[in-house]
Amino acid sequence: MGQTLPVMAQSAQEISQAGLEAYQVQDYERAVAAWRRLIELEPNHSDVQNSLGVTLYFLGDLEGAADAYRQAIELAPESPNIYNNLGVVLAQQGDTEGAIVAYQSAVELDPTMAEVFVNLGHLLPEEEAIDAYQRAIDLKPDYVATYTNLGTMLANLERYEEAIAAYERALELDPTLTTVQDNLETVQDRLATQEEPSEEESRD
Repeated sequence: MGQTLPVMAQSAQEISQAGLEAYQVQDYERAVAAWRRLIELEPNHSDVQNSLGVTLYFLGDLEGAADAYRQAIELAPESPNIYNNLGVVLAQQGDTEGAIVAYQSAVELDPTMAEVFVNLGHLLPEEEAIDAYQRAIDLKPDYVATYTNLGTMLANLERYEEAIAAYERALELDPTLTTVQDNLETVQDRLATQEEPSEEESRD
């Protein structure tokens, strides 16, 4: 009897395609298996490590995602997107300082990434956060999330007129944002109350 031929191993391209297909249908566990197999075959590809990090993030494995991103950065230290991804994970892990460092590394490599300035705004002290949001607006004037975050920050500082302007701009860009509409009405009420004369002023 003739010998049975061994099954041919999948090529790196086939594994990559299988990983992409699994990721696209949100079969993240199968995608992770593909990325890890691909890393065994080609360990020096930063894109695969980054893809592994993204997929682990969606599986809720923040530690695994952070490790994958760090591996990717070792392979591609010039990639601002990977630093941003690492910052997102570190922020969710409560490592604010580490996340800020990661985001700052991203903007040093590419100062045109509006999303990174928004992410920084979530973590910085209030006045610095406002500066970060304004930088994001300068870079991407139609980025709705920037206006909503800026509006909330300004409202917390009782800078109500500026907050109203930010919320109104967000609603111009996306009128379906009911939460922003509610926030706008709340801030308008606060401003009206602030501007009402006190009883002593009324008697004068």
